[in-house]
Amino acid sequence: MQKLALSLAVALMMLVVPRLPSAHAENLRSWVASYGSGTACTRAAPCADFVTALAATAPGGEINCVDQGDFSNPTSQLLIEKSITIDCEGVQGRLNLAGSGGAVIDVVASPTDVVTLRGLDIGGTGSGFPAYGIFFGGGAALHIEKCVIHDITSSGQGWGIVASTGNNNGQFNETAAELFVSDTVLENNGTASDGGGILVIPVVIAFTKVTLNHVEARNNYFGIKADGTDISGGVINMTVRDSLASGNRSNGIVGTGNANGPAIIMLVERTTSSQNATAGLGVIADGPATTIELTGSTMMGNINGIGASHGGRLVSYQNNNVSLNSVDGSPTSVIAPK
Repeated sequence: MQKLALSLAVALMMLVVPRLPSAHAENLRSWVASYGSGTACTRAAPCADFVTALAATAPGGEINCVDQGDFSNPTSQLLIEKSITIDCEGVQGRLNLAGSGGAVIDVVASPTDVVTLRGLDIGGTGSGFPAYGIFFGGGAALHIEKCVIHDITSSGQGWGIVASTGNNNGQFNETAAELFVSDTVLENNGTASDGGGILVIPVVIAFTKVTLNHVEARNNYFGIKADGTDISGGVINMTVRDSLASGNRSNGIVGTGNANGPAIIMLVERTTSSQNATAGLGVIADGPATTIELTGSTMMGNINGIGASHGGRLVSYQNNNVSLNSVDGSPTSVIAPK
């Protein structure tokens, strides 16, 4: 995984660009439109892409879409270094990456900044081949709501969302961060052997909190993965609630780490992991610092239903449905529902 961390840093440093200069005072609210042009980015004179709108918007401000359209910048990724809300709910703003190897949206804000992305269609089907749909390397919190992230298939990477907390454009700074993803679909991400829907992989000693609610990870390589193999110490505290991991080519939901890495504490509640193929499992706890608790969840139609390896703990609250897998598997311990 050190190779992955290095590739993350290199890709980001190659693609970082300065904010576009603006001749206008910064807006509290900016607008983009399919017919937009210029740099004013007001409701009366919307601009054409999110990069231009971001440069025109004050920290803590908001960017909205007048109508549905592709608001990619032809030469740059969307680099977010301040608190901002991009809200295109109801009309859906689309964007991809013109170049190759980086993130469509790169969030590398300060430890006090909060970023919200809502109502976006983020794809790898444009002229470029991005490594990540959304990369979260710095900031107090990132909220991803009502988005679709799809077809991110860069070789060896190809993740819909990567939370690599502390990785701020290759500058590894100790930080604590929160990722919230809700009502979001991740599909067709990854290659035949790597990548997937969501990867949580901190690169410094940190407390990383991740909450996934009504998230669908389908037809990726991995579905949802917490990886603690790149750092020593810290905690990854993760909740997967009312969600789906289905049709993925490897594990549906996985926590993996080692004895020196962060504690991975994951709650999987009212969630289905089904029809995940090859040698993958519906849910697996891997490594001595990994604990996954299952409650009210279904693992069905997988090659392997549930499991634990290398000292991991998989705890069942006796109210789960693990059936009709080629091999159902067993939890490491069973307790009565709370």
